[in-house]
Amino acid sequence: MTVTRKREPGPRLLRLIALLSEAGPLTTAQLAERLDCQRQEVQRDRRLLIQEGREVLHTEERSPRYFLAHPWVSADVSQDPVRAVIHHALLRLLHHHAPTPSRLYHEVLLELTGQLPASLRNVALRSLAPPGGDTPRLLETLAAAWCWGQPVRFTYRKPGAGLKVSEADIVFMEINRNNLDWYVFARRRGEVKVKTFHLSRFVDAVRLENEASPEIPFDPRAELDGAWGIIGGKQHCEVTLRFAPDAVLYVAHRPWPGQLGGEMDGESYLLRLRAPLNHEHLPVEVLAWIRGWGPRVEILSPAWVRNLWLEDAREVLRRYALEVAPTGGR
Repeated sequence: MTVTRKREPGPRLLRLIALLSEAGPLTTAQLAERLDCQRQEVQRDRRLLIQEGREVLHTEERSPRYFLAHPWVSADVSQDPVRAVIHHALLRLLHHHAPTPSRLYHEVLLELTGQLPASLRNVALRSLAPPGGDTPRLLETLAAAWCWGQPVRFTYRKPGAGLKVSEADIVFMEINRNNLDWYVFARRRGEVKVKTFHLSRFVDAVRLENEASPEIPFDPRAELDGAWGIIGGKQHCEVTLRFAPDAVLYVAHRPWPGQLGGEMDGESYLLRLRAPLNHEHLPVEVLAWIRGWGPRVEILSPAWVRNLWLEDAREVLRRYALEVAPTGGR
């Protein structure tokens, strides 16, 4: 005779909420195992939570993992020295290294100082000067469009070209790791690809408040992980570099974006990188970083990237060297 165990839904629901909140994301099978019940029961309870108004989210995978969205609760960093120092470093980064001509931006930074211990807060407040001169509301307009899912009509000044008026849907905004400037990722109406726009090149922008942006797939990890700046995605080439002994100490003991491997080669250091390509199929951001090392690095492969690097060096000599002494280099 088969005995069916009857479980009270109340306690199981509470345990499910706890798992989704604290241990998630978890698959249906993992939840069933931890709750000691059937998968169908997990699915039924999950639907019940949704009906009750709880926001049950899931990952985009073949076997989705579920977790429960809940309001963000900010920790009291004033009692945690490590968190406090990280918050202070964030303030320094945002204010001094990524300055933005926006009074609202400045107000948000002031709000962050309120979470710091008194000693750090006093230091931060002394350095947070309000923006001077004109403070356009471009950041506020674009941020609102992204948060509220509204398209924007904007005028953009592209280097080497005139002004262009467009309508676009924003999918992402971030501060670039290289130049610490704001960039907007958006898809123009009538186009297929998401493109990047430098905030400082926006002349004006207005939200189209009576319209809604469509759902546009954009995964920051897929698009930007491994990027040296704002160029990411699937188009890339593999670059192998050899660093001279006097550069090894500065390059060998830290990870680099898109790093595939690194090893000592005698007293030199070999570094392999995945270099993202721009729309002209050139690794411009990685090349800019390589040039910064001067003669302390050599591009070994691929040959076409090495040739670009050498041609740049020859052009510098043609333009600026009055006399070049012969060397015994390669």
